Amino acid sequence: MNIRAKLTLQFSIIVASLLVLFSSAVYYFSATYRKEEFFSRLKDRALTTAKLLVNVEEVDINLLKIIDRNTINALSEERILVYDVEGEVVYASRENAQINVSPAQIEQVRRYKYIEFSDGRFEVIGMMYSNNSLEYIFFASAYDQFGRSKLQNLRNVLLIGLVVGIVIILISGRLFAGQALVPIAKLNTEVGEITAQKLNMRVNEGNRKDEVALLAMNFNRMLERLSAAFEMQQNFVSNASHELRTPLASIISQLQVSLTKDRSTDEYKEVLRSVLDDTRNLSKLTNGLLELAQSSVESQKFLFRPVRMDEALFEAQEELKAQHPDYQFYINFEVLPEDESALQIFGNEHLLKTVFLNLMENACKFSDDKKVEIRLGFEKNEINIQFIDKGVGIPEGDLEKIFEPFYRSINAQQVHGYGIGLSLCQKIVQLHKGALKVDSTVSEGTTITLTFPFFRKKSSGQHRA
Repeated sequence: MNIRAKLTLQFSIIVASLLVLFSSAVYYFSATYRKEEFFSRLKDRALTTAKLLVNVEEVDINLLKIIDRNTINALSEERILVYDVEGEVVYASRENAQINVSPAQIEQVRRYKYIEFSDGRFEVIGMMYSNNSLEYIFFASAYDQFGRSKLQNLRNVLLIGLVVGIVIILISGRLFAGQALVPIAKLNTEVGEITAQKLNMRVNEGNRKDEVALLAMNFNRMLERLSAAFEMQQNFVSNASHELRTPLASIISQLQVSLTKDRSTDEYKEVLRSVLDDTRNLSKLTNGLLELAQSSVESQKFLFRPVRMDEALFEAQEELKAQHPDYQFYINFEVLPEDESALQIFGNEHLLKTVFLNLMENACKFSDDKKVEIRLGFEKNEINIQFIDKGVGIPEGDLEKIFEPFYRSINAQQVHGYGIGLSLCQKIVQLHKGALKVDSTVSEGTTITLTFPFFRKKSSGQHRA
């Protein structure tokens, strides 16, 4: 069942239910009023007869029968029976007049003085009437022909109105649902026209206020993110292919040249050294691509544990120092916390060391003095780490692009690299719910600031960031 049919059905059921409840209430209260009004009239007729029979001496039983038969206010099929205290009938308004009265009902009249009940299509009342220590029990019965006729007519009108109303509700509900779904149908048509080759298309956002407009706006924002991710993926594949092709082509060409003729042992060694250098560069590039892919994997979070940031920094420094003895590192603790746990964050130690290695290596690599200053500070509930160099700096126009894989600033192209490091660092920092900020001035240097939330323990003993 489509949405239009569901809306039509739901709308029709709700409104039809209201109509049924309203019609039922009208009929119920009308029927109750008819019965109460008829019992009141029946009681008045019984009282009139009782007064004439008991209080007026000039009226005997035969005269009272004549009066009852010819009164203007007589009710349809009216019957009145009068019992004495012994339960014997002392008066009947008609010959052979009968009212189905049981001894229990007579006893109820004696106890409660007045009762009402129905006997088939007849309404019946029973009451006590006394005069000069004489007590009589009166039962009056009649058929409310006029009231029941009006009630029948009301029932027919309500049923016809209900049927016609439901038909109108179904038609109007379908039209209403169709009209309400027009914007969604248009949106669906527009979405169907968007393909991988048309990611620049956007759907109509309408009045930008109602729910459909909000859906369109969110969809357009999603398209912008998809378009950016798709473009980044294309650039990544293109750049990765280019970067991988260069060392491979170099290896192949050197091996082909070396095989063209016999060479000396030293010449072969020189070729092998060159191939080894290219292979190392290729391995470094491949590892960088692998780490870049793995840094976005949510499963890394399952490897999270408390990590001491100062220890991770020192370990990364030692590892980089072993690879590049000419690099210089200055780690400065601005303010030491009283509680050593403030030095911890909840994270993946290997990934964090990868960030530190990349940032320290970049700072030294692009600085003439091969030096980096590292400042570790604390503010409120955060740990701040700054990597400061006096290198070539980054042009302002390149600051927004340096986190794209394989993008290299103009100032960085004279130094060997692949443009993977900063993109990798940003993904790892985001995975740790941190922030990475770059401030740079050309020819003066660059400052990269990392911010991480403190590590805390839950009351249950579990860790969180």
